[in-house]
Formats: sequence, structure tokens, C-alpha cells
Amino acid sequence: MKSKERLIWIGVVSFLSFALILPTGTVKGISKAGESYLQIFHEVLSYIQTDYVESVDEEKLYQGAIRGLIASLGDPHSRFMDKDDFSQLQEETRGSFGGLGMEVSFADGAIVVISPIEGTPAMKAGILPQDRIVEIDGKKTNDLSLSDSIKLMRGKVGTSVNIKVERKHQKEPMNLTLVREMIKIRYVRSSYLEKEKLGYIKLNQFMGKDSTLAEFKKELLSLKDKGAEGLIVDLRMNPGGLLDLAISLSDLFLKPDLDIVSVRGRGGELVRVFRSTSANDKVTHLPLVVLINEGSASASEIFAGAIQDHARGKILGTVSFGKGSVQNIYPLSHNTGIALTIQKYYTPSGKSIHGKGIQPDLVVKSVEPTEDDRFYIRKMAEKKLLETFLVKNSNYSEANFLLFEKFLTEKGIKLSTDVARFLYKTKSNQDSKNSILDLELDPQLRKAVEILTMKEGEKKSPN
Repeated sequence: MKSKERLIWIGVVSFLSFALILPTGTVKGISKAGESYLQIFHEVLSYIQTDYVESVDEEKLYQGAIRGLIASLGDPHSRFMDKDDFSQLQEETRGSFGGLGMEVSFADGAIVVISPIEGTPAMKAGILPQDRIVEIDGKKTNDLSLSDSIKLMRGKVGTSVNIKVERKHQKEPMNLTLVREMIKIRYVRSSYLEKEKLGYIKLNQFMGKDSTLAEFKKELLSLKDKGAEGLIVDLRMNPGGLLDLAISLSDLFLKPDLDIVSVRGRGGELVRVFRSTSANDKVTHLPLVVLINEGSASASEIFAGAIQDHARGKILGTVSFGKGSVQNIYPLSHNTGIALTIQKYYTPSGKSIHGKGIQPDLVVKSVEPTEDDRFYIRKMAEKKLLETFLVKNSNYSEANFLLFEKFLTEKGIKLSTDVARFLYKTKSNQDSKNSILDLELDPQLRKAVEILTMKEGEKKSPN
């Protein structure tokens, strides 16, 4: 199917990349050419200050010049952070911040969604990876920097922001109003499938440096103690995070002295190769499936790449986002900073996934609407048919679902069964506290379970 849209009500405005906050270093001496252009810059600035038709904000001029300098690199992941931006980044690293809840980048004159974060306003509104945010509160994003766009989407908890979203294969843009919330991220969740004797760990982001590794290990040990004979690690919609955490978590599953990731700098020069350790808390023999999709980026791709290249487990899902660059965060004077791309990473086999993504061993798509489905979903929304049905049938069951299909048919709505089931079950259970797993609605997870419970003689190599 050509469309990459996923029928999942998911949904941050945050800057998450491989980040290492470094102390301010010695500034390199300027060249003669640089001195010439600085002189030109000051001459231009002087004319603007004295002769421009309107009075100007000097601070705005200087910040604009700095942002323009970084923008000239043509790299959406490098950016200047003013005092507020830099403070917000530090909040994000600690695991809580105010906003909408989606990891974003800037490309081709628009804010592009990498991945939404579970349970956030963006997730609830149905924001999807690759969605393009073209307007924020009436301001076109092609006239704004990434930093300015993020600032517009942030704000006081409880206030609203209007965004216009373009989606591939959808003719008309969507106008959405989202209410800002305090984004508090729960990075690790797990579940045990008792019947199948399988463990499941969902990792939302590679953040929370001081606690996530310990929590992941704790959940892993708990699943083993319960009798797990296989493990599913779910990295779908995981936009990445900290490089050292990606390495530590990959190390848990690999035998000693294996490459996890290599990092190369300017001109392709090898900077460092990170290798697995001989730690005694490893899980190297438990059968493993890793789930990825187009919202899996950065650190998620390092983890999946290491597992795939060493044939430690199967990678299942759809092609990942393709962010293979490393950013350092440099503190600057007056509580400002810059995020600067300094390196690119490579999987153990030497592949760069930047702009390409990780190719799954087994491609399995999530529940996905056809063009006809999307047409009828809009009709349903206009008439509020699902809400009407839920008034008397709020609890999902197979019998109620059959009634729902009959109800839709009577109203002239022709949805495919999987999409209709997804809509009804998701809406009816949206406020419940059930298991994080739902095999009925999740074909990717269902296939992972099938692979891990398959008897040895039945196993086949994926095509």
C-alpha cells in the first residue's frame, strides 16, 4: 500500500538527539577572511541601526544572525538555543517538560514530526510520523526557525495552540486545536504474556539517564523470573535519545567484544567504536524480536542495527525514520547554547542509516486505512456516529462489535473490518487501564508472538 499513514491515535515538542552537554571550550582564532566578513557584518549592522526605516531590536538582529549562520549548514538537527530554549532542553533531559508531546525536525520549509510520545496531547490528537506542521497559531512554519516553532507550540499548561497539519496522500490539511500539558514521560513499561510465556518491554525514549537502564534491567529480570522464554522489545514511535543509553541497552543482549556502533566525524574519520562488554547481567540467549516503525529514530536505530547485524534477533515492522547523526550540546555565554551535528554513526556492518532507516527482517504493517476507509471515517466524524453508538454500547465485546458493523452498514458507512474494529475498540477502551498489549489490534505484535512461539522445526528464514 502506497500510503504510510497509520491508523493509530498517537502522538512533543522536544529536542531529542544524541546529546552530550560539553563545557564551553576555547574559541578557535578567526581567519583573515573571517575578519573581513566580520567587518562587513558590522558595517551592515551599523546601516540598519542608523538608516533602516523602522527602529530595530538589537538583540533580535544578533540572534537572527546567529540562527542564519547555523541555518546555512543545511542541517535540521543543528540549532541555536536562547536562554529559554536551553533551559527547556535541560528539563527534557530530566524527563519532564511542558508542551504537546512530539519529537520534531525541520525540513523543506516545514516542521516534520519524527514521532509522538505516548499519552500526550499530540498522541491523543492522532498526530503521525512524517506529518508536516505548516502553521502554528496562524504563523507559517516556513517563515520560522525550528527553535521559534517549538517555542510557539510550548506554553502554559492548560492553554491551547492551533496547528495546521499536512499528511501524505491526504488532499486537505487538518486544523487541530491541542491543549498544552506537562509532559511527564514514563520511559519503560512491560507486560508478561502468560499463555505464550513471552516477555514484552516497551521503551518510549532513550532518556532518563540515571534511571532508565536500571528500570529496564529490573523489568527484564522480572519477566525472566516469571518464566519468559522469549522477549519482544518494542521501539515503535521511539524517537531516540542518549547515545550512551543506546549502547548500554544494546550491550545487555550481545555477547562480549562485539561492535555496537561506530562514530565517524568530518571527512569520514573514525572517532570511536563502541563494543559490547563482558558484564555478567547479560541476556544473550533469550529469543528476541525488536519492533520498529517509521517513528523509530536515532538511538532506536542503533539498538535495532546492532541486534540485526549480529543476528541476535529479528527486526520486525516497517522501515525506521533514518536519523543517523550525533549532536553535541555546547553551552554558550549568557545561558544560551547550540546543538551542533558533529558526527554520524554506523551499524556494526558499516552501514549508515541516515536518510535510509533500518530495513526490517520482516515487513509487517500496522492496521492501515484505505482511501475508501479515510473517506468514510470523515463521514463518521461529521455525523458523530461512533460517539452515538458508544452511548449504549460503551463496553467492547465481539457481540457489540458485530452490532457496530451492522449500525455502520445501516448508516451507509463501509469500513473494512480491521479499521472498524480498531476505531470501536480503541475508543471504547480509551479511558481504561488495561494491558499495554492488544494482539487483536496489533498485527506487528501478533506476528512477533507467532515467531517466538513457533516450534523449531516450523521456523523459516524471512523472505
